[in-house]
Amino acid sequence: MLESPFRVPRVRGAAMCTAICVVGTALAASACGGGAGGGAPSSMGPPAAHVTSEADAILHMDRLRAMGFRGGGIRVGVISTGVVNLAAYQAAGLLPAGIYVSKNTMGSLDEGSWILELVHQHAPDATLGFCDGDDLDFHGCISDLANGFHADIVVDDLLYSGQFYPDATADLVTNLESTNDRFLFVHLSGNEQSGGYWQGAFVPVAADIAGSAKTALDFGAASGTASDPYEAAEAPAGKRLVLILNWNDPPHTAGNHALSAYLLDANSQVLAQAGGQADPTLELDYTNSSNNAQTLRLMVSLDAGAAAGLQVQVMEGSRTCNIECQAMTYSTSGSAGGTIGDFDDALVVGATFSGAPHVVEAWSNHGPFRIDFSSQADAAAPDGYDYTRLAAPLLVAKPDLVAPDCVTTPFFQNSMMVNQQFCGTSAAVPAVAGAAALLESAGFNRTQVLKSLRGTAVSLNGTVWDLASGHGLVDAAAAYASGGN
Repeated sequence: MLESPFRVPRVRGAAMCTAICVVGTALAASACGGGAGGGAPSSMGPPAAHVTSEADAILHMDRLRAMGFRGGGIRVGVISTGVVNLAAYQAAGLLPAGIYVSKNTMGSLDEGSWILELVHQHAPDATLGFCDGDDLDFHGCISDLANGFHADIVVDDLLYSGQFYPDATADLVTNLESTNDRFLFVHLSGNEQSGGYWQGAFVPVAADIAGSAKTALDFGAASGTASDPYEAAEAPAGKRLVLILNWNDPPHTAGNHALSAYLLDANSQVLAQAGGQADPTLELDYTNSSNNAQTLRLMVSLDAGAAAGLQVQVMEGSRTCNIECQAMTYSTSGSAGGTIGDFDDALVVGATFSGAPHVVEAWSNHGPFRIDFSSQADAAAPDGYDYTRLAAPLLVAKPDLVAPDCVTTPFFQNSMMVNQQFCGTSAAVPAVAGAAALLESAGFNRTQVLKSLRGTAVSLNGTVWDLASGHGLVDAAAAYASGGN
């Protein structure tokens, strides 16, 4: 799933992150988020009689199917990183024949197959489609699934590093919603919470980089601790460390701040560096080719512009941050949903442990999501938009809901089916997509699905909404009983 660190122009320059799958796998794109975990197989050989995910009973989807609502007439499209073993799952009876595959590209990975399996378990009569977000692109996949496959629900497990301005994909989804009152987008919150993300103000401090005096970001002071111009993370032996930086300027705008980023070793030698101004996104990519772990230090300098009002965020790339990030010295919350956090009608889904008690997973991203700009369409602009800074940043209440992860899912490995525990927010989103398909097959439209799932979710801490679990754990049966009102 190696992918360019920058989105294609129509989705406006953000860095992308895809999901990975099994413990020990180290493939990635460029900003951490989607995720899956493995674990010891729960059985070998053919999977036990069409195993059903633990999420099915926890979220009471079994009760809706018992009433006859099985997703019939609803089309669910999945965006992920590949369905390379799709035929094996179909031959085993775990997935139906006739699944739409965008551009007939199976990809080189298999996480899309696992998500399709879970959706099919929950809503067995729904028609399924797939698009490889590496082969096409995120924006293009949504468009193809909606217009080529005619999806009512699109669910994905691709995350982009969250820029501070609205994403063009929101316009696409808004247009799709206007022509299909069932069209619903379900998106993962991401897996950076356990140390793979930092956001804060640019607090300046004088520093030296390779013999040159710089105005550096004081990560320590910005995090409320002692002065420290470094953000540190470990690169394990033979592994890569990828860091994505964004700051709260819009793209292609005169007068943007200019920033540079440096990755240093323990002796302050520069291992990698990048700088930019027009595009407020930088990536540092370093491979530790030694046989020992290395502690690497990030330094960020302000090369042009004033520090006042400047916000910076750092995300680990998913090449080194899947569901278990390399802990950085300073970390915060705030990236839930990546750039999809900027529109209300997407259901951003975090992960709770499938076993009791259903606590929020340590890796599940918290909110809120910060937006500093509004956008206006402008055909003459390089990316089709002009941007206006808001009088005050908008903090969007994401995630919306949580659903179980670490659920039992058949994986095709070494020419056999193995029931594995599929972890990460990638494993939580198909449950919510399945619940939505059941509700839509019962006659609910998008507005009713949104209202019922949010309004009947089981709070995990007694509040209406919180930054870790949103409105709470989905209850599909209660959502149906509410009538969408």
